[in-house]
Amino acid sequence: MYYRIFAAFLLLLLWGCVVARGVFHPVKEGETLWRICRTYGVDMQEVAEFNNIRDPRELRAGTRIFIPGATRVLKIRPRIPSDGAEEEKEGRIVVEKGRFSWPVKGRVIKTFGIKGGMIHDGIDIEVTEGAAVRAASDGTVVFSDNSIKGFGNMVIIRHSGDFYTVYARGAENLVKVGEAVKRGDVIARAGRTKAGTAPHIHFEVRQGRKVRNPLFFLP
Repeated sequence: MYYRIFAAFLLLLLWGCVVARGVFHPVKEGETLWRICRTYGVDMQEVAEFNNIRDPRELRAGTRIFIPGATRVLKIRPRIPSDGAEEEKEGRIVVEKGRFSWPVKGRVIKTFGIKGGMIHDGIDIEVTEGAAVRAASDGTVVFSDNSIKGFGNMVIIRHSGDFYTVYARGAENLVKVGEAVKRGDVIARAGRTKAGTAPHIHFEVRQGRKVRNPLFFLP
């Protein structure tokens, strides 16, 4: 069972290192996130997470948002008053603050989304060397190894709701596959995994095969 999980995550992690497929849509006056997503036929929650938009009212004219899977920029019909009720009902973004806790204390130096035309599937948190890396919630360790190039020592924990959390670029793993962990348990130690870079932990949240924005789940 754990081998299949590892194989699936290996493919997903490698997929996260490829060029992003989609377009950047320039937001114009009168366009709303709900209306943009409906026009492109994409999931608004996914677009919100890719662009770190936790409140649709944050969207401003003049910004550019990434539309995953789109092949060309589309024209958006401006909002009209009669659409208000529908947008209020359908245009909600789900943010589950506190579902997971921070794995380490530190500054986020790279967020989730599109960075330099590449997909960045998690967040990078700058830490002090040797800092304790803690489980973000109760679960079972399904991977603990350093065999995936570029990720250093990595731990993957399975949680309820088909959620998984990924802790990569650690200096030392302290848990084994099959081990049950509680929220806050120390599972690894941070360190320098590449010359010239500051110690940091790469943290991901996945639900099944889908990558999620960790900042939508952290306190």
